[in-house]
Amino acid sequence: MRGIIATMAMDFVAIDFETANSFRGSPCAVGLTKVIDGEIVNNHSMIMRPPTGVDYFDDWNISIHGITPEMVHSAPRFSDAWVSISDFIDGLPIVAHNAAFDTGVIRSALQESGIPIGNITYACTMVIGRRIFQLPSYGLSFLAEAAGVDWDESRHHEAGFDALIAARIMINLACLKTVESLESLCASVGVRLGHITDEQWRGCTVSQHHGNATEIQVNEDANEAHPLYGKVVVFTGALYSMSRHEAWQRIAALGAIPAENVTAKTNFLVIGEQDPAKLRPGHNQSSKFQKAATLRGKGQEIEVITERDFLTVLEDVSTV
Repeated sequence: MRGIIATMAMDFVAIDFETANSFRGSPCAVGLTKVIDGEIVNNHSMIMRPPTGVDYFDDWNISIHGITPEMVHSAPRFSDAWVSISDFIDGLPIVAHNAAFDTGVIRSALQESGIPIGNITYACTMVIGRRIFQLPSYGLSFLAEAAGVDWDESRHHEAGFDALIAARIMINLACLKTVESLESLCASVGVRLGHITDEQWRGCTVSQHHGNATEIQVNEDANEAHPLYGKVVVFTGALYSMSRHEAWQRIAALGAIPAENVTAKTNFLVIGEQDPAKLRPGHNQSSKFQKAATLRGKGQEIEVITERDFLTVLEDVSTV
């Protein structure tokens, strides 16, 4: 990997959260790496108690990151930790690997704590990495290797380590594309920066979006052992990790059938971020979700999954 560009204006804070349970708004640890002019200038991590009411720990989460309730007993509550986190970020753009998850943690935890979101701009190494490399998986370890970043599997899910790796990946991707800033890197691969405020949000996704699901060519020669092969998949809400069109293309390559509406043929409904302005009055879920729930009540086997679960299935390389 070539060296840092002399005039690089790459300024951001890479961030990684670990959560206590399956609810996104339950952060129990955070890693932060500050990059100024393309150089890592600070790396910091801390543990915390999740917001009140969602501060229980699931065994599954503990098995991933090793953080227990006893370890955070005397740690600051998220609302107090956020003061330090916000000061560290200091208005810079955020970078994360699978930023859909980490920005979702921020939004949910702030809402649970009654704290305004403010104004956050962010980029995702996973989204950008997909536009540069052809890999069997775009998990952090795969992308680190492709970007020429040293990886230590024994430290994966240490928040400070994962944030540091994400920062190094982003710096190296900028060098690879010979660009000088986060904005120019995103522009060079056709990705838009994500943006969150209290009133609105938009994901860090591929800029181009066109066509409809029926125009997507399904790969009939894909591996039939993949869990999505031959399944009809519908999306509702906006995805953080990729555009709707890219999601259709990704599943079609695996032999799945993208569709725009929930019907009796639907096998999977992937739930993205719901825009309240587009929901019917008095509802907090989309009409697609409500129809899926009705069909499930009648005995149809529709699996409803989150974007994070969808990415896990999408990156399943054990069967391919």
